[in-house]
Amino acid sequence: MHFSPRLTKPNLALMLLLATTVFMAGFIALNVGPVSASGGSGGLSVPSSKSTPAGKASRFGNRTLREGMNGKDVKVLKGIVRSKSLLRSRLTKKFDSPTTSAVKKFQKREDISTSGVVNKATSKSMVRSLRKSEASWYGPGLYGNGVACGGTLKRGTIGVAHKTLPCGSKVLVGYHGRYLMAKVIDRGPFVAGRALDLTYAAADSLGFIDAGVAKVRYAVVKRK
Repeated sequence: MHFSPRLTKPNLALMLLLATTVFMAGFIALNVGPVSASGGSGGLSVPSSKSTPAGKASRFGNRTLREGMNGKDVKVLKGIVRSKSLLRSRLTKKFDSPTTSAVKKFQKREDISTSGVVNKATSKSMVRSLRKSEASWYGPGLYGNGVACGGTLKRGTIGVAHKTLPCGSKVLVGYHGRYLMAKVIDRGPFVAGRALDLTYAAADSLGFIDAGVAKVRYAVVKRK
């Protein structure tokens, strides 16, 4: 006997209900998207550091540096000694002769063996010599707005806000072994004990988005 399935009225209604449910679930998923991890209010979704990864800031102090070497950590080193008026050359990634001279001057100031080589002791001393402060970050909800120093704040903007430093000044900011150089593009933060307000992209690069407010070390590398 050949059996042919039949759609009775109850079965047909059930299938239509299931199809409608699946369609609506797909429509909502496509148009609403994931719920913000922070539970932002007022319809503002604040992205987490995991959702929009930025290029990580440079490490410093993980290896011994000497003349002839190259790397992003050399540029950080140059930023540190330049902030102390020990170096005037460009902030390249090459450990050159002027950098060796600047390192020796720093080592002499700190009463460290003046080898011109940045070993663990010298790098630790350099980090300790940087200023300490709280820093916050800003960005989501403000993209497309103008900033105090001119220009428009965008999602990928790397910059810092400072109350008094001239616009365009370069600031080196460090957090948990990572260091980033950014220009002053805005004014703020207007909170006691807090020197810097980093853009979202800058804070993401350093890795303190989830912290919100972080203890950082910083130095003014160049005043405009």
